[in-house]
Amino acid sequence: MLTSPLRHYVGPIDEVNRKKNDEDSFPLSTYPMFSAYRRGRITVPHVIGLTATGQRINLHYTHFGLGGLNHTRRQLSKAIRKKRAVEVAQAYADSVARRPRDNERDVVEVLVVRSRFLFDEYFSSNKKPQAESVHARCLIGSQAEAGPGKPLPRMED
Repeated sequence: MLTSPLRHYVGPIDEVNRKKNDEDSFPLSTYPMFSAYRRGRITVPHVIGLTATGQRINLHYTHFGLGGLNHTRRQLSKAIRKKRAVEVAQAYADSVARRPRDNERDVVEVLVVRSRFLFDEYFSSNKKPQAESVHARCLIGSQAEAGPGKPLPRMED
């Protein structure tokens, strides 16, 4: 039974390709969700809070939307693409001021960013992004302003 997922990978390559697409299964899946080459990195649009000491805190998605994490993540991506990051920063800052979670009580500023993380570094405990672009910022209790929103620097493959 343990070799069951491997049965599609035995034989001539044409037959293997046909079988694996006909009966795709985890963990040897060819679906892009599992098999897309990500070059050891990922770029993530997200919102962070900064404390007075500069500590980064990931703010909870419910400060921006109630449709679930993935729905809110897509809304955030779309807002950044459509140059509406200032509205996002303001919504987050106002919400954090009204209803901070325990770990958000010391947040003094909200940043809407696109961050590039390198898998090897991230999973070896370095959670800081390799590169980051600030699209908007808002001090808690203040008006949001646009950030430079510059494209992330290109990386060699």
